[in-house]
Amino acid sequence: MKGFFDERFLIDNDTSFELYRSVKELPICDYHCHLSPKEIYEDNNFDSLGELWLKGDHYKWRLMRAAGIDEYYISGNADWDSKFLAFAEILPLAVGNPIYHWVHMELKEYFSINEPLNKKSAKNILRKANEIIKSGKITPRKLIAKSRVETICTTDDIADSLEYHKLLKKEGYEVKVVPTFRADKAICGINKDDFYDYVVKVTGTKKPTFDKWLTVITEKLDYFYSLGCVLADIGMETLPHVIGEKEMAEKIFNYALTGKQLHETDTSIYIGFMLEFFASQFKKRNMVLQLHLSPIRNNSKKLYTTAGVDSGNDSVGEKADVLALCNLLNNLDAKNSLPKMIVYSLNPNAYYEISTMLGNFWGSAKGNLMLGAAWWFCDHKDGIREQLKALSFTALLGRFTGMLTDSRSFTAFTRHDYFRRILCNYIGEQVEKGEYDKESAFELVKAVSIDNAREFFGL
Repeated sequence: MKGFFDERFLIDNDTSFELYRSVKELPICDYHCHLSPKEIYEDNNFDSLGELWLKGDHYKWRLMRAAGIDEYYISGNADWDSKFLAFAEILPLAVGNPIYHWVHMELKEYFSINEPLNKKSAKNILRKANEIIKSGKITPRKLIAKSRVETICTTDDIADSLEYHKLLKKEGYEVKVVPTFRADKAICGINKDDFYDYVVKVTGTKKPTFDKWLTVITEKLDYFYSLGCVLADIGMETLPHVIGEKEMAEKIFNYALTGKQLHETDTSIYIGFMLEFFASQFKKRNMVLQLHLSPIRNNSKKLYTTAGVDSGNDSVGEKADVLALCNLLNNLDAKNSLPKMIVYSLNPNAYYEISTMLGNFWGSAKGNLMLGAAWWFCDHKDGIREQLKALSFTALLGRFTGMLTDSRSFTAFTRHDYFRRILCNYIGEQVEKGEYDKESAFELVKAVSIDNAREFFGL
């Protein structure tokens, strides 16, 4: 029997362990996360392990709600230590959940604590961790350095000032911290109540025209690009089933600014045009377009009212419409506007449809279209393995850009180690069975762990 979270955690054979040891200490490119550039720049101490772990971590919040913990200890005003103790008490219920894995990996990596976290051990673990935090050893930059992170791509709305990215660049911070152009509100927000207010905020005028809108967001893109931005990101519940021309999109835009509800087809026409418009801009700048598909957000109206967005109030939606994806790719291809793309699916049942559809356009895109990493509800050990298998069977796993944290936590970098263990175990199994050669295995796990991301994103 293996020891509790010992060095062979998630690794089942000697070859896999050899592969893992070859990539364990490699640098990290965290190309999709929600870390705060302000917190990186200011580099302040955390108050406690409770703050470090539970401030805005909706993964943990969902588990606490599942156990019946009062919202006061989740998104409410309880102190951090009380929130931590409430979380620790219910953690043993989470057998097999990736959060159980991650928190114990984080305790071991950053605090040298290797014992189960539960009601009995919680106070002592909290005391030990808080002593280390108060010593100044656990700040955002020290966690980044200890984790060997070389690049962080934050996620930033197109209206963001990016002031802390500028400050970090001016300072000469040794880790590359670059923004990601997040265009959800500009594209998919057209049917939201605050769309007019958002357009006014971005354009700086109370009487925005469609031409002004397109001009300003292009200028915003250039501003992001000047600060090292190499990725764009658009999160969508569904893909547009109709793609309109500029004249149609302009009429719909003007109608939406009046605050009136749009017909579903009109929404699709506008979103489709904007997707094509942005994609062509990304292609010109050799940027990578990330599409995050199939989430359903802010489901409980009551919880949304009390806790707001990104509070653990989201779920898995239906599979992405692969014919709509085909339509989008064909339109972009016909106009020579097909950028590098990564398409993520929160619904894992769409992996084969998405990956095989992307494969139809590899020739035009020089192979630079890819099924994205196991994301959000899918980034557990079986979910990661399923995504690796789908890539292996339908594309080239050896070109995969690897894992990302998708997190707001500075201790979440252990998820890269989690991924590397699962990757090496998956490849090592095939070597052990005589299905793959060992020399190529070492080259492949290194490429997927870091080299492919560097090359694909131009970092």
